Amino acid sequence: MSILLSGRLVGFVLISCLSVFFLFPGHIQASFKVTEDAFSISNAPGYCFAMAAFSRWYYLMHPGEPPLRKVFDKRNQQKIAKELQTFYSKNLIGLQAEYCNRYHSNQNESFKRFAEGLLKGEPRIVLLMNKGPRGAVLHAVLAYEYAPERNYIKIYDPNYINQERCVDLERREYTSLDITYNAICFPEVLQQEPSLVNKMESLYAAHLEQHKKYASVAWRGTAASPADDSSKRERYSRGPTR
Repeated sequence: MSILLSGRLVGFVLISCLSVFFLFPGHIQASFKVTEDAFSISNAPGYCFAMAAFSRWYYLMHPGEPPLRKVFDKRNQQKIAKELQTFYSKNLIGLQAEYCNRYHSNQNESFKRFAEGLLKGEPRIVLLMNKGPRGAVLHAVLAYEYAPERNYIKIYDPNYINQERCVDLERREYTSLDITYNAICFPEVLQQEPSLVNKMESLYAAHLEQHKKYASVAWRGTAASPADDSSKRERYSRGPTR
């Protein structure tokens, strides 16, 4: 689900204002795959920013390694998403609001930098907003392709586990589950925010440490010891048999 805030991010620009075309050749995309590089857990608790940000970070920082879904099981994905979303809510909302408010009147340059990032193969975080009587409802997605001729961006939406989605900038709105968003921001200020990067690095390091500990215990429990009879020791050292 999305984040509900009370009127802090009023400076988003309407999606309809982003119909400016830039002269980029063809489709601009990264090799990001929703079915491999994105989380495989539900976003029901409201971890959309964490899921988008960590998916981006792991994809860029660990090229050539197994994709996110093969490295982190669902239990660890849930732990990472929960802790990172809490960190974001406590520490980055103000920074994000300041940036989006600063560029709300003219997002041409911001959007151009966004498209240039995609051209380099770097997925980019996109923030969407629906401002209602109860405040601003925010939703974070991760863009990895831009089609200038059709003016849409292809995204990983954490509300849809295995499905590619698109934000059509000509339609002036984007619907995710039961909420329609009509404002958008490209918060490049968060792409390399040191505290966010450090937090993701620490979460990854903790996962590795836990994985090593588990692997050590698992192997220790199955290894043959001098007390075992010779036939059991032989089974651990013998190669394949026919």
